[in-house]
Amino acid sequence: MSEADVGRLGPEQEALVHQARLALGVANDSLSRTRLRLQQAQNEEGAAKADQQAAAADQKVADAQQKLANESRAPDELEKARQLQEQARVHKQVADLHAEYASKHIDQRKAEVEAAERQVKVAEARVEWSKLQALEQAQNPAATKYDAGRFQTAVNDAQGEFAAATQNAKSREVQATTARQQWEESQRRLEASGSSEQTGTGSGK
Repeated sequence: MSEADVGRLGPEQEALVHQARLALGVANDSLSRTRLRLQQAQNEEGAAKADQQAAAADQKVADAQQKLANESRAPDELEKARQLQEQARVHKQVADLHAEYASKHIDQRKAEVEAAERQVKVAEARVEWSKLQALEQAQNPAATKYDAGRFQTAVNDAQGEFAAATQNAKSREVQATTARQQWEESQRRLEASGSSEQTGTGSGK
């Protein structure tokens, strides 16, 4: 819509447009925060990859111990190898679940960014519609130059896309939450396994 037409509005009609612009500002702020959360989720992915690398290193240590134990056949060496293999197996499981959670968390945040972007589109469409509504309230002849139905359709379409994006984000959140719970449960099992092994061997390490 022409800014020249909007410039003809009086204070009362300008208030309607002002409210719509405030809502747009809130939507843009929300989008910025959502994009920041996506960046934070991507940092989690880096931590998960480091976890997987550490698990791979544990597996190499366990395999080396297993080779020594197989050659010596000494009971204590075989037991140590068994413990290391089990710990490496569980560590890998934990690391893989961490990576899966990180991936799903990123998917969730990306979906939330898309929903936030759609919300901005809704707010933008409402700003344009509010301009026309303000012109109509002012009974300004310039209002007749515009197709009111087109402005309302733009708002409705934007709202529909926002609703679909919001639903997708919620679905992704459920998936990420489930993955996080699985990862955290596997962490607890790893910690319990480590405590159990230490108690069984009577060793502090």
